[in-house]
Amino acid sequence: MATAGVRSSCAAHTLRDVSLPRLDALSQVSIRRPWLTLALLAGVTLAAAPGLARLEVRTDGRALAPANDPAVRLDAAVRQHFGVRDPLVVLIETSDPRGVWNPATMRHLKRLSDTLAGVSGIGPDHVVSLATVRRDRVYPGTLTFRPFLDPLPDTPALMALLEQDVAAARIMTGTLVSADARAVSILVGVPPLDPGAPAAVDRAAIYQRVRDAAERMPVAGDRVLVAGAPAAESLLGKHLLADLKLLVPLAVTVITLVFWRGCRRMWGTAAALAKVAATLVWTFGLMGWLGFPVYLTTAVLPVILVSICLADEIHIFMQYQRLLGEPGGGGEPPAAVRATMRLLALPITLACLATAIGFLSFLASPQPAVRAFGAFAGLGTAFELLWSLTAIPATLTLLGPARMRRPRPFAPAGAGLFRRLAAPLLRHRLAALAVLAVATAALGLGTRRLYVQDSWEDGFAAGSPFRLATTEVNRELLGTHVLLARLRFEPRPWFAPRPAEIPAAVAGAPDGGIRSGPLLDPAAIRAVGAFEDFARARREVGGVLGPYGQLAATHYLWMARRQGTQAIPDDPRRIARLLEVFELARGRQQRRELVDDDLRQALVSIFLKEANYRDTGRLMRALRGYERRELAPRGAALDFAGDVAVSQAMIPAIVYTQVASTSLALLGSCVLLCLLFRSPRLGVLALLPSSLAVVWVLGAMGWWGMPLGVATSMFCAIALGIGEDYAIHFLNRVRRAREEGRPDAVAHAFELAGPGIVSDTLTIALGFAVLLASRVPANARLGMVMVVALLGCCILTLVGLGAALSAREPG
Repeated sequence: MATAGVRSSCAAHTLRDVSLPRLDALSQVSIRRPWLTLALLAGVTLAAAPGLARLEVRTDGRALAPANDPAVRLDAAVRQHFGVRDPLVVLIETSDPRGVWNPATMRHLKRLSDTLAGVSGIGPDHVVSLATVRRDRVYPGTLTFRPFLDPLPDTPALMALLEQDVAAARIMTGTLVSADARAVSILVGVPPLDPGAPAAVDRAAIYQRVRDAAERMPVAGDRVLVAGAPAAESLLGKHLLADLKLLVPLAVTVITLVFWRGCRRMWGTAAALAKVAATLVWTFGLMGWLGFPVYLTTAVLPVILVSICLADEIHIFMQYQRLLGEPGGGGEPPAAVRATMRLLALPITLACLATAIGFLSFLASPQPAVRAFGAFAGLGTAFELLWSLTAIPATLTLLGPARMRRPRPFAPAGAGLFRRLAAPLLRHRLAALAVLAVATAALGLGTRRLYVQDSWEDGFAAGSPFRLATTEVNRELLGTHVLLARLRFEPRPWFAPRPAEIPAAVAGAPDGGIRSGPLLDPAAIRAVGAFEDFARARREVGGVLGPYGQLAATHYLWMARRQGTQAIPDDPRRIARLLEVFELARGRQQRRELVDDDLRQALVSIFLKEANYRDTGRLMRALRGYERRELAPRGAALDFAGDVAVSQAMIPAIVYTQVASTSLALLGSCVLLCLLFRSPRLGVLALLPSSLAVVWVLGAMGWWGMPLGVATSMFCAIALGIGEDYAIHFLNRVRRAREEGRPDAVAHAFELAGPGIVSDTLTIALGFAVLLASRVPANARLGMVMVVALLGCCILTLVGLGAALSAREPG
């Protein structure tokens, strides 16, 4: 039998409930059958748990790119056609006063090159260093060219000869030997990762094998560093997963302390933590059962779920404890639990569904990894809603009032802190609204300064070993990222008339005797050389290697290093012979990485020291402009491939689809809120605070100069979904107060909903604030913008909505 106090307290709250959807039906069943409810939910959770063992990890950056993306398809086609791979750069720095021209460093280079050639997944054809590249000297009595390190230079004379030969080759500087001769490198070709074949290549494992091989053969005075795009894309995921070992326990600890501070009961805190554990197990277990791997995007999902998981319990426990603290509120527990769930079922359901819609809006993305994040974040939110509506009331029923009653009850009605804080705000509502309007306008102007910027290296802290290694390699060599520029020359019939300015490559395929193709035309090769020079002169570029530069250097060596011979011959037959010499010296694979077998396509490697989105975009636009002005009239077409080109296409696709998903989140939330509130006006009002908070944050990012990246662009839809919770709870309280005929409905809502909204905000904001401790800068930035967005949602809800709604009340 419920006590009279609880009955009288609940009577007003349930007034006109017939006009609202009965969303507390599950809760009432759970209160009647608490043990059965908990057993069923435990069974559902345990059924998902074995899926954890089936989880795969695909945190290589290439997994973010969909296999059918045009940039990915083109990159795969170019790589297959030319047989190129992304290079891992193994740099050997020496402290020897002679620089790298000392026997110990050269022996070190030779041994490490031989070892890496035997590493699984690499092979000898994809290891390039002074130990594998051939010089213009042959073995006695043969036409077989010697590698630079054969024989090993163990005498001053041999060392001087080696230095002379490397200098004569010229193209080695900046790629295999640093300009200051303090370092030499080994370029290790890593197999491409096919997004359509998840198990094809484990780049992180290859990187680790290379590191292990380098560490097994230390040499006094030498330091070995490993960098490159494959390492950045592979290590970032491992870096994120290692980061979670710190962040998830830290988030749980912070949220536990904040939650305990709010409810002040150990049993309530334990019940909340059980929900956190069940949500994580069910969500990630379901991922495993359904065969979805952990992507870079979903790696941070545990912190997000932990952060938002207890938002409902804050409101439920506060309302339950408020009822228990009223006179006569210590009787039979089901009455107070029933009243609590009858009062809060609607706002909790609306809040969770709005949050889920915010996550599910990511399903519009073309990237599978982004869709996976949205799907499982939304499903996790739906599960935690189910837990809040069933397991929590069942648990409260079993615990009884004694274990949940607050040591110090809430202040009597009308005397609470939040009512006192609301009084001056409601008296000066026009001034409050004016301040918010000015702040919104000022911050909104900052959105015009927003720009997209991201790179793989930005995922590593400035002081991390990999970032330091990358900086050092970029200082010593041309760059760790490669933009591949493919130039295609299509022949016409040899007898077709052509303007004088059109090279023979366009008019037909010159005959080189043993070979034929457009690239045997000297004008075509020189057009490639002019393109190389244009790219080399750009400030974004560290260096360029292409057919013209490599063949000109080969011609110089072929001509016995005669002055003035570092150029391309004028005769197609001599160009064909030059290609034969190059292939004989460097190997067929190296020749195929310059020009294809049909001599119709050339590949130019453009090295970048800082492959960030803005600089690379500027470079690619400049090269496209050069194509229109110079290449197209000569019958050549330009395409881009390589890790840089794929990233350049992927980053804006992720950013723009995530920002665009906010419109879907807004639309879905608006429809949901209007339907369940049964009021278009309340539905729109519930969206305003979170929408304006997103504008605040975007504007602040613009004024501050913080770019939109893959991580930071995620906050929009997430903040919309979570921030709507505050307005939903506040509007629900105002609506009920007005239905009860209260003249001070807004002040009453401040008193009852304000503490829960502020506690909700602090709990979730502190959960996201844990990301500030992340060693991944992108995660730290996401944590920062989410904290600011949630605080903005809270302020705009209590101050903005409070001031706006109070206009209908007597002053």
